[in-house]
Amino acid sequence: MGTGNDDRTDEKLIAGESSRMPEHSRGGSLQSIQVTDSLEDGEADAVAPPYRKFAIKILTVVCLFLLLVILLEIYAKEAVSRFSKRLMDTIGLPGLYLFVLIADGLPQPFTYVPLIFCAVKAHVPKPVVFGVCAAGSYSAALLGYGMGASLRRLQCGEQVFQRLTEHSPWLPGLMQRKGAIGVGTAALLPIPLALATWTAGFHQIDFGRFLLAGMFRMPKILLFVLLSGAPIGGGPQDPEVDRPVLIM
Repeated sequence: MGTGNDDRTDEKLIAGESSRMPEHSRGGSLQSIQVTDSLEDGEADAVAPPYRKFAIKILTVVCLFLLLVILLEIYAKEAVSRFSKRLMDTIGLPGLYLFVLIADGLPQPFTYVPLIFCAVKAHVPKPVVFGVCAAGSYSAALLGYGMGASLRRLQCGEQVFQRLTEHSPWLPGLMQRKGAIGVGTAALLPIPLALATWTAGFHQIDFGRFLLAGMFRMPKILLFVLLSGAPIGGGPQDPEVDRPVLIM
C-alpha cells in the first residue's frame, strides 16, 4: 500500500522539477540535440561522393566534345588533319603511350583526350589508339598504386596524402568502405585517376582485386575514341593527308 503512494509522490516531484526548469534551458537542450543531429548528417554527406555533380559534369564534357568535333569537321577539317599528322609523326605511338602514362599516373588536372582526337584524325586506326591509351592508363594505375604504398612508409606520408585528397574528402572513405569496388567507381568518375590509385595503394587495397579495378578507366577511353573523327578502322583517307609513320 505504501509503495503506490510513494511512486505517485515521486512522479509529482519529477513533474514539479520539470515545470520549474527554465524555458531557455529546455530549449537549449532541444537545440543541442538538433545541432548534434545536423552535424552527424553533415558528416555523412561529406563522405558521400557527389554522384549528381559528377553525372552533370560527364554529360557536359561529352556534349562539349561532340560539339567541338562537329565544328572542327565543318570549319577546320583539313587544317586539323595536317596538324594531327605532324603531331603523330613527331611523337608516334610511344609518345602517345607516354603522355597517357604521365597524365593518369600523376595527380594533375590535365586530360589526354585531345591526343586521342589527334591520333584518330591522323588516321591511326581506332583499335590501335584505344589499345595504346588503355595500356598507358593501366600502367599508370599500377604505378599509382606503388606510389601510394611508398607514400605510406614515409614519415610525412600522412600529411602529403591529406593534401592530395583535400579536394576529394569522400575518396578515402570510399576506398575503406568499398575496397577495389571503390577504386573501380573512382576510375569511372571525372577525377584524376592518380587520386584513386594512389589512395588505393596508401590504404593497401587488395592488390589482386586492384588489378581488375585498374581497368575501369578503359570505358572512358573507349568512349572518346569512338566519338573522335573517322569511323573504326581509320576511315577514308584525305587525299591531301598521307598516313603517318607510326614510330615504334
